[in-house]
Amino acid sequence: MSKIFKSKKIKIAIISLITVLFLGLAFAFYQKKIRHNLVTISENKVYNSGVIPADQLPGVINDHHIKTIIDLRDGAEQTELNPETKQQVNTEASAAGKISGVHYFNLPTDQIPEDSTVKKFLKIMDDPKNYPVLIHCHHGVGRSRLFSSIYRIEYEHFTNEQARKNARFFWEFSNNFSKNSQKGLFLTNYKKRNH
Repeated sequence: MSKIFKSKKIKIAIISLITVLFLGLAFAFYQKKIRHNLVTISENKVYNSGVIPADQLPGVINDHHIKTIIDLRDGAEQTELNPETKQQVNTEASAAGKISGVHYFNLPTDQIPEDSTVKKFLKIMDDPKNYPVLIHCHHGVGRSRLFSSIYRIEYEHFTNEQARKNARFFWEFSNNFSKNSQKGLFLTNYKKRNH
């Protein structure tokens, strides 16, 4: 009797584990491929995503009342982390230009931004009329998350460490913002402006 009971417990445990893994993978697929890594950074103020296809952009803009899009892609040179093309960037700029009341800013940046790019970003974010804002890069988990973290430090009074720790969500597997990574070190050493 106890062997049968143990066997049932093992089967239940295995089925439960497989179910949890399947649900986790299904959620990760949904978040990446269907939602384009769209996450809320600050409710009704700042959103972060990967590239949203031009035909889906108006729906996302409408759903979140977005007034400003900050596109961090360049497209001039494709790399593994920055795979976008200039044509893809231009297609989005054109699509955004057709949506009434939406401002589109292209702020090309590498994985670690130049000071001049951060200053341009802050100038956009300083204007209350630009909100809500959608910040995005290609994947939605690297460059855009770095700038979303800068937003949190500058405008939501996160400490550098809080911003670094909150740069990744639990379903995203990467050490992109670990303490010793380039982005992690950038956020750790980022100097907040004096207001």
